[in-house]
Amino acid sequence: MDVDKSLRVLGSFGRLQALNYFTYVLAVSVAAWHITGVSFTIGQPDNNRCRIPENETSFTTPLDDGCHQIVYYDNDTDGDNETMACTDGWEYDTVHGETSVVTDLNLVCDRAILGSTLQSVHFGGCLLGSYVTGQMSDIFGRRLTLLGSLVGIVVTGTGFSFAQSYGLMSFLKFLHGCFIPGLILVPYVRIIEMFPPSFRVRSHLGCEMLWCLGLVLVGPLAYILPNWRHLQLVMSLLAAPLILLVWYSYESVRWLLQKGRVDEAEKIFQRISKSKNISHVGGYFVLPQQEQEHELTNGSSRPELSDEKPPLDIKASDYNRLESDVPAIKDAKKYTLLDLFRTRALAIRTLIVLYCWFACSAVYYGFFLISANLVGNMYVNFTLMSLTEAPCYIANYFVTIRFGRRRPLITYFIVSGVACVITGLIPDESGDGTDLSMLKLGLAMIGRFFASTAFDLTYLVTIEMFPTVLRNAAAGAASLIGRVGGMVAPFIVFLNVIHSSIPFIVFGVVSLIAGMLVFPLPETNNRSLPETLDDGEKLAEKDEAEEAQPTNV
Repeated sequence: MDVDKSLRVLGSFGRLQALNYFTYVLAVSVAAWHITGVSFTIGQPDNNRCRIPENETSFTTPLDDGCHQIVYYDNDTDGDNETMACTDGWEYDTVHGETSVVTDLNLVCDRAILGSTLQSVHFGGCLLGSYVTGQMSDIFGRRLTLLGSLVGIVVTGTGFSFAQSYGLMSFLKFLHGCFIPGLILVPYVRIIEMFPPSFRVRSHLGCEMLWCLGLVLVGPLAYILPNWRHLQLVMSLLAAPLILLVWYSYESVRWLLQKGRVDEAEKIFQRISKSKNISHVGGYFVLPQQEQEHELTNGSSRPELSDEKPPLDIKASDYNRLESDVPAIKDAKKYTLLDLFRTRALAIRTLIVLYCWFACSAVYYGFFLISANLVGNMYVNFTLMSLTEAPCYIANYFVTIRFGRRRPLITYFIVSGVACVITGLIPDESGDGTDLSMLKLGLAMIGRFFASTAFDLTYLVTIEMFPTVLRNAAAGAASLIGRVGGMVAPFIVFLNVIHSSIPFIVFGVVSLIAGMLVFPLPETNNRSLPETLDDGEKLAEKDEAEEAQPTNV
């Protein structure tokens, strides 16, 4: 059963298809708020210092380290004094009165590690959620998994905004993180499965642009709502309307066919054809020999029809022949993550993809977390970092059409790594006192740009490389390892207390290693999505000359 042939007959983007497409890309946009919003809800303040107590018999001077104070007794600076830790809490320097979990719970000085730990708990939840949602999506379907994830995001996010203790916050933040992959991986897989190869890159671009829009909105939203509790509550409640939209969406046809639910898949095709006013007889599962007969009769094939009526007369007997294949599908082997390591070639390919996800996630989210440490306003820095994604996705669209997937991915990783290392090695000032902070910011933006393009392309390559029987499980496993990178990122950023160059150098080395590892991966440009493990193995057997052919769009 070739779903791509059926999709080409129906056309790629009718009204019903567009509604479902935008429903799922909106879920990706909402996910951008929740996975990067921790930069503000659990962000470190610019500076902190001891709050000066009111005491008639002594006066206090806070020290520059922000954690200690000198107490002068009897109001005499030459008399007895004592250096001690802050006893009356802290005061924080802010841009315009913003708060965060750190300022609410005073997670500074000897408790500073708790702020980074809470961010890692967030990504730890994403780690577990990547595995669970990947498995649930392959078992229960893309639509139901997304519905459950949206409900979980709304409930746990709202609860987190009202939590008062660190323990409860950690628990809710972990659960909240568990549901986030369901808003990223599941919709993305669903979107890619909607279209034939000729439309896949464009659908990928649209998804990434909505992700970018979500990122760009985080900075202004955080500025308008400086109280972190209000920000978290609004981000959570805005996800609620999507629950209704997803409820009325349709399931992935590819997943239904792999589960042997042909009748349901046929009903979806009927709905699409009705929405586009396409008349037909029988089912829309086009058999290869029928398409060949049509090509012989008309002299040419019609790879993609939009709202035109298809010239094919599909008989009911052909649909019955399709249904006869259902028992074979239902009795097929149940695949698990262990099947990703069944052969040596598949195991190597899987391990490379897993490391690429680790590198992408660590560098990508590391840049968001470290943006507050760069020169300038934290809101402006975050928004600029987000805006770099839009041109990177657009550039990536044209690059992948012309050069495929593998070569650009290698280039992106290497350029990002080099930019990060150079950023770390450049001092804040030159020997003659020249301020080099803007140069460092520019190089960091370049590193961020290519880190985004690498992550963007890694998503697409992962979905295209693995077969339908393992696609969501493989994506879930890859995302799981990626979340390990997200968990590690806050601690790498925390190393700036030793020296500000260390985070950039570490991120650079991680990215350079990923670039070297991509070389053995097969090219997936302009290939039909593999349906079985055998189809996945054949990707590596394609001729190099064929790999260089551009995608038709």
